Amino acid sequence: MLGFQVEIEKATRGVTSFGGLVLVLETMRAVLRKTEFRRLAKAVGLRSWRTARRHFETLVLLVTSGGEVLSDVDVLRGDPGLWRLLGFKPSSATQLKEFLYSFHQGEDGKRLGSKADGELAVRGEARIRPEGPGLVVLGEMLGALAVRLQAVHQRRTATMDVDATILEASKEYALWTYKGMKGYQPQAAWWAEQRVFVRDEYRDGNVPAEYRIADFLKKTFGGLPGSVVRRRLRGDSALYNEEALTWADSQGIEFAVSADMSQELAREVRCLPESEWRPYRSEAGERDEGEAGKPDDEREWAEVCFVPDWARNRKKGGEPFRYIAIRVRSRQLEMVQGEEGELLPRPPTWRHFAVVTNMDWVGDRLLRWQREKQGTVEWGHDLVKNGLAARIPPTGRFGANAAFYRLTLIAHAVQRLLQVKALPDDLQDVEPKTLRFRLFRLAGRVVRSGRRLVLKLAESLPGAAIVVQARRAIVALAMEVAALPN
Repeated sequence: MLGFQVEIEKATRGVTSFGGLVLVLETMRAVLRKTEFRRLAKAVGLRSWRTARRHFETLVLLVTSGGEVLSDVDVLRGDPGLWRLLGFKPSSATQLKEFLYSFHQGEDGKRLGSKADGELAVRGEARIRPEGPGLVVLGEMLGALAVRLQAVHQRRTATMDVDATILEASKEYALWTYKGMKGYQPQAAWWAEQRVFVRDEYRDGNVPAEYRIADFLKKTFGGLPGSVVRRRLRGDSALYNEEALTWADSQGIEFAVSADMSQELAREVRCLPESEWRPYRSEAGERDEGEAGKPDDEREWAEVCFVPDWARNRKKGGEPFRYIAIRVRSRQLEMVQGEEGELLPRPPTWRHFAVVTNMDWVGDRLLRWQREKQGTVEWGHDLVKNGLAARIPPTGRFGANAAFYRLTLIAHAVQRLLQVKALPDDLQDVEPKTLRFRLFRLAGRVVRSGRRLVLKLAESLPGAAIVVQARRAIVALAMEVAALPN
């Protein structure tokens, strides 16, 4: 043991272990308007918009600071120095749960009881539950954050990477997912250039990702700001849907989506002559040796003439989409059992995949771009599930869990705005745990000097100077957002 003793004393208002967390609150107040909290309060039946904002801000601060369950808020509530900086005492776990319960509503805004999930969670039938007014307002706030991020951090292209993720839960009315576990399966759209989620749709665990995908895409692209010049879409085979892709093409949205390997498509791919297959090359022009962890894979691609039996292809003048086939095999020999039981070597067989697109890029370039989805939206899911707290649904009520998930996406969007507008380059692309370690969890003394409240941070802490600089940038951000139209 080290040479000191520990003594516990009553909390003092002069110390905080979250000196940098205030930047998150200040960024929130710079980009979210009071009118939005007034709408939120009305939607969930609260009399005071300030109460709605306090619960909202407490939840965002909780997941940003590393809390995973509602009771973790006691760590924030046990830091009186933080209260003084925030200007309020964080809401209790009981208050937060009641706030989340207020989002468990019908379309008419009436609260649903805990038993309502048993009626709405229909086993064996996929359905998307309608959102109540509270969830609608949260969705508008998430979309507004993306619009304001674009206004102060312009990107001409919006590549939407759409993917569903599974949140495991043992709640009474959670339904079985295709992976053999109970839980929920929210669908989400990630703006790759801005690195934020712009829309989500919370779903029961038995709702497949491809269910009503066209409706989801229409809402996603319909919410993008007008300053976006080029719109693109990437996805796995859940997006391989005639209605969805036909709509995207009619709207001028460029896409590359993994195709279902139907018997007809597989037959066309297998019939391709060897002369049609080309090396799958990296950006540097070298032969692509496969995904990380599979250095022995050999990959090739080819154009394949395939016209599925879709209504759009039967119309006069209809132009079929383009299909690109991929084949992959290991460079190592396969060992098979011979007639007398001995193991014999055999060249590995090819595994075939395909991508459908309306783009004219060279095949290997397009395939590399489409495969980047695995490092964008899936990375985004990991950020909010493991870097924040979306992984653990906090209650047994569907609407409350949907609200918590959406609030986590909002927390990430606020953090992204803070990163790109107020933090130095080396912190702009780091994960939440790095921000917590280097910036949010700074120990400091909170003192009053004259009529001013002062946070004193040690000069030796690298994050101390960043807090000072970031607060100046947040003031400028607030002025930029205030100048935007409502």
